[in-house]
Amino acid sequence: MAMIVIKLIIASATALGNDEVYYWTYALNLQWNYFDHPPFVAWLIRTTTANLYIHNELAVRFGAIIASTLGTVMVYKTGKLLLNERVGWYAVLLYSSSFYCSIIAGTFILPDSPQMIFWLWSIFLLLRITRSTKQGLPTLNLWCWFGLAAGLCMMCKIHGIYLWVGVIMFALFSNRKLLVQKGMYISMLISLIILSPFIIWNIKHHFITYTYHSSRVSLFHAGINPLAFAREIGGQIFYNNLIVFFLAWVAVFSFIKTKNLLLKSEIQLLLFFALPLIATLIFLSIFRDTLPHWSGPAYSCLIFLSALKLESFSLPKVKAVIGASMLFFLLIVSTGLMAINFYKGTFSTQKDAVKLGMGDPTLDLYGWKETGRIIDSIYRADKSLEKNKTAHTIVITKWFPAAHLDFYVCTQTGLHTYGIGEIFDLHQYYWSNQSKPKLTVGDNAYYILPSNLYDENSINFVKSQFKSCKPPIILPIFRNGAICKNILLFKLNGYRK
Repeated sequence: MAMIVIKLIIASATALGNDEVYYWTYALNLQWNYFDHPPFVAWLIRTTTANLYIHNELAVRFGAIIASTLGTVMVYKTGKLLLNERVGWYAVLLYSSSFYCSIIAGTFILPDSPQMIFWLWSIFLLLRITRSTKQGLPTLNLWCWFGLAAGLCMMCKIHGIYLWVGVIMFALFSNRKLLVQKGMYISMLISLIILSPFIIWNIKHHFITYTYHSSRVSLFHAGINPLAFAREIGGQIFYNNLIVFFLAWVAVFSFIKTKNLLLKSEIQLLLFFALPLIATLIFLSIFRDTLPHWSGPAYSCLIFLSALKLESFSLPKVKAVIGASMLFFLLIVSTGLMAINFYKGTFSTQKDAVKLGMGDPTLDLYGWKETGRIIDSIYRADKSLEKNKTAHTIVITKWFPAAHLDFYVCTQTGLHTYGIGEIFDLHQYYWSNQSKPKLTVGDNAYYILPSNLYDENSINFVKSQFKSCKPPIILPIFRNGAICKNILLFKLNGYRK
């Protein structure tokens, strides 16, 4: 209950992040797939906002909190299945102190949020299948449920394919009895049927999702990238809580070394679910930028090994480890919440008015409601005073901050965004243009950019698409009495195309 309260406070007290508002735009037009991800996150947002009727941060994020709560229950049941109730509670406490499990996927709304329910459910089902196989019990029903869970996991985020990677590796190298169970193949078919809309969408759109993600992780684009590698390792340590992270790897090497016979099959299964994804991301990070939270589901598997390891500790030592992990979690969360909402000004060293706040990550989560109010007042003044054609469009060149403008500005003013530029910058906005009023030759428009995201190339590109552009109106956003960033509002006249 305490964790739910913490999550509700965070969800209500911070503006939506870049990714979150972008996924909210998915919910505006439900489809079977989107540029970046499968559709489940859109369905979830559409549900928790009561078909978009409720327009606030908590409603958008509420699905993540529900998913995290259900995931915590599944963690307990899995730990209990592995050994006993105590291991279940150890797993819950470690899971709750993971920043990925409780905040990134458990409070903020991402495809990872619903993914974690189905990932954890799949782990639970495979452990039950393993136990049933040992005992000579029927497994067909469990396999069917696994096919459903794994399919839905992939419909949240394609990383869910690693569930089937783990199953196949486990069956080939550890438990070949699974290969003769017809339930395994029926389960594969169920997952494939559930995933089929994603596949069909990509066929129709020339596998744009695959093209985009492969370009992000291509090994032939550049040489070795030590910074990306360090960021991946550092992110894995921090996102999973450094205490939980190191305990997990202590447990991994301990169980590999001792070859625990009591839970040998279960431990191997958990390792086959976790290690391939972790190894893939570490390998890719040597060459290309990766996002450390991608490894989060894999570390949720290692949490169960950590809980089993704690079972061998003395009670005082268990209390010290779990207490330290929870204390570190609360310290970072409270510090972050205070910094986002109350830090005076900006952490950025950039003083130029048009670049103020660059490099300050807290600004993605702050100042957007105020931005909406300011733009609304300017738009109303323009409508009442403008003698020429009034602008009704905000042109955008990238998916961020476009989604913030849609959520915080357009819903208040009645303006709409319209993307110009390349598909790999616009992402889903490339297709959302089709349902919006088109820019026609001679139209006026706004271009709005926060100073912390200043991009001279984008500004020059936008200017080139219009006959004239006035110098930007610089609108200050304050945090605790000091300017933290500026909103740059360009008035564009006479669209050329």
